[in-house]
Amino acid sequence: MTQATTKVLEHYSATGLTDRIKPALAAIAPESQTLTVAQLAPLDRFHTRGILATAELAGAAQLEPSRPVLDLGCGIGGPACHILFAKAS
Repeated sequence: MTQATTKVLEHYSATGLTDRIKPALAAIAPESQTLTVAQLAPLDRFHTRGILATAELAGAAQLEPSRPVLDLGCGIGGPACHILFAKAS
């Protein structure tokens, strides 16, 4: 196994994610409050350039409100939520 493969396996085999996500969300708002896409952005966009990259890619794809979008491997769905709500507005 290569070192890169080992690093990828380590990254995606993390345990206790729910126990790490809940306190981060609680720091933003009480559990009873519905969080906004903007509030979640710092927690769900770990790719380079975050929400800016998501917005640019959605624009480059020329997504239209009637076109469905499938986000595979989306973690907790931040980019998909951004695209959904950007299309709705």
